[in-house]
Amino acid sequence: MSIEYSAQNLEDLISKIAQHGFGIIDNFLPQVTALRLANEITALKDQSLMQEAGTGRISATSNRTINKTLRGDMIYWLDESDASPPQQDYFTQMEALRLQLNQQLYLGLFALESHLALYPAGSGYKKHIDRFKTVNDGKPVRQISSILYLNQDWKDADGGHLRVYKTAENDLEYLDISPIGGRLVLFLSDTFYHEVLPATRERMSLPGWFLTR
Repeated sequence: MSIEYSAQNLEDLISKIAQHGFGIIDNFLPQVTALRLANEITALKDQSLMQEAGTGRISATSNRTINKTLRGDMIYWLDESDASPPQQDYFTQMEALRLQLNQQLYLGLFALESHLALYPAGSGYKKHIDRFKTVNDGKPVRQISSILYLNQDWKDADGGHLRVYKTAENDLEYLDISPIGGRLVLFLSDTFYHEVLPATRERMSLPGWFLTR
């Protein structure tokens, strides 16, 4: 993709979403907060509290079919009412973003669901979309997808890029985004197919979805 998606601040990020449906901003959270969230993932893994991710309709309570051929991550769903201090920092920033998105783009976003994610070395998530356009069951749907990266001292050679496709039909036109700690990627949930490429080391992130009716 030749379009410039990088933003300098939240207002610029929302402008990118309005123009292209896609935007990237670095240092969305301070590195120290990203490190504390990464440490939480490590602690949850050590306590065997990270669960294998499933496919299909995702929610904190839904039954999910485990399909390791599609994705290889482990996840831990967050509860804003029981958030740790670094999680509270994340939710505070995301709430400010939600309010600005609604104010400027009239999206009607009313909630956020998110989880911590850990990809073991060599694992990934094959090409998929977060929400198909034809959803008419009356339930809340994902309108805006976000991915906050928590990786420290990440090098391009470590791999683990987010590959975002320009169109669903063409696998040759894409943008690869390095999962640098503190970086936030934001995009329309029903527009961009994407995948997670395998990395040579553990890869940590905090995906989220703003919901609308």
